[in-house]
Amino acid sequence: MKVYGERKLGIKEFFENFNGQISLSVDLLRYQKSLSFDYDSEVYLCLYAHFVDENWKLRKWVLYFRHLRDSSDDCGEDWGIFKSIQDWGIEDKISAVTTTNFDYLAEYVKIHIQEKKELQLGGQLFNVNCLGKTLSLMVEGAFEEIEDLIDKVSLLYSSKSLPLWYLTSSKLKPAIELYHMGEFSSKDVTDDYDVPSAEEWKTLEGVCNLVDSIYEVANALFETKHLTANVYLYHLHELREVLTTMSVNSDSFIRTMVEEMLKKFRKYWDDTFLLMAITAALDPRFKMKYVEFVCSKVKGDDADSQVAAVLGAIHKMFDEYMIRFPENESFVSDSSSLDSDSEGESPDSTPPLPPKNPTKRSDLDSYLEEPVLPWSKDFNALTWWRTAVSVATSFEAFYTEPRPVDERVAFLKPDFLNALMCTRSWYAGRL
Repeated sequence: MKVYGERKLGIKEFFENFNGQISLSVDLLRYQKSLSFDYDSEVYLCLYAHFVDENWKLRKWVLYFRHLRDSSDDCGEDWGIFKSIQDWGIEDKISAVTTTNFDYLAEYVKIHIQEKKELQLGGQLFNVNCLGKTLSLMVEGAFEEIEDLIDKVSLLYSSKSLPLWYLTSSKLKPAIELYHMGEFSSKDVTDDYDVPSAEEWKTLEGVCNLVDSIYEVANALFETKHLTANVYLYHLHELREVLTTMSVNSDSFIRTMVEEMLKKFRKYWDDTFLLMAITAALDPRFKMKYVEFVCSKVKGDDADSQVAAVLGAIHKMFDEYMIRFPENESFVSDSSSLDSDSEGESPDSTPPLPPKNPTKRSDLDSYLEEPVLPWSKDFNALTWWRTAVSVATSFEAFYTEPRPVDERVAFLKPDFLNALMCTRSWYAGRL
């Protein structure tokens, strides 16, 4: 508690002097006290702050960790989230909030944040849906359609595992391989077990191929260290193309399943497209060229209007930044600095003074008009732009239920639990 108190003072001082934007995410974790009853569990709330510090390092700090005992807790309808924001003194620095199926939390925080600051683009980018949860719901819906088949296979070939949706697929695939090898065709097996038919094995294989397509995208996004939002549009457009193709070229059962997935996917896409497009445009490997390409594929005749909306939003955000930081007129000084670093190293240039001629082309225009950089898989966008980000990492994106909390902390007293979880995250990425 002493270390937490001392460190908290330093963190609050850091936030007080911090000129950047902070994104928040709210995560729920569960401690299962018994394997017998699903309701015999306790749920914990964790509030994260995501931001890029002055050294262009991506930070993810725990600001608030508490046990959601019951509805009688006197913490308000937002479970004490905004009170925590006030305690840290960051109300005027919040740019976005990501939640999993708790939109009312983001709206509650948004209403109070607007009392302290004007939100970017009128708040259009504030409430960010959780992609990890969307992908999980898509896969869960598919598995529910073949629940009986999964139960049959589990009797033939089963193993215990964490509640991660990609593990369900990984357990089905070995069983499918054994079926193709004739392992489940003997009379001893068919007499003792309800073995899936040839058509059912085909269905299982089709679902696994479908889930694998989603896993490839999820793995590329959530298993990448220090991921930033500029690559979301690229990977999700790939997934959209795969799902669209499968909705046409698969059998009727898979087509119906894919259409249900696409409903969830399209909602996420429509809700977050502006954010994904802006961040993609600020990736020098994509810029507006890639945004134009995606819009032409997705929107057809309406592509030009959507491109114009994205470009207008980028310029508006740039103008707002210039009003706030008039001394930082230039991010990049000339085309040579843009072309010299395809591997993502920081451009070594000092921003010049703002031009006296107000009609002169801005640095944003110069950036957008320059050719895109060669593709580099390991490109680090943080060497180009300082921006607020919201990410899910590692297994968080694959759980089909709230992630399990560490059993060792489940019985700690509330104040000590909060202190431990916060301080651990601060020291994991200390300044």
